[in-house]
Amino acid sequence: MEPIERVRTRTKSLDRLIELIEDRIGDRTPVRIAALHANAEEDAKYVLNKAEQKIKPVETFLADVSPVVGTHAGPGTVGLAYMAGM
Repeated sequence: MEPIERVRTRTKSLDRLIELIEDRIGDRTPVRIAALHANAEEDAKYVLNKAEQKIKPVETFLADVSPVVGTHAGPGTVGLAYMAGM
């Protein structure tokens, strides 16, 4: 893993995560999004709600990360996975 950039606050980092996904999705449709978390359900819900408003996915999911990812990334980890254009 390699950091993309440094963002100073938790809320700004979650918002930046959504912006990065928006850029990568572009104009491809339909879009499906999953918010994944390691003991950070409220942050994952925040990201999923914001992503729903901006990206308008046809389907969304909220899930815990696997124990392996949680062990390596640590508690508080939040991520977005997407599938676009399929």
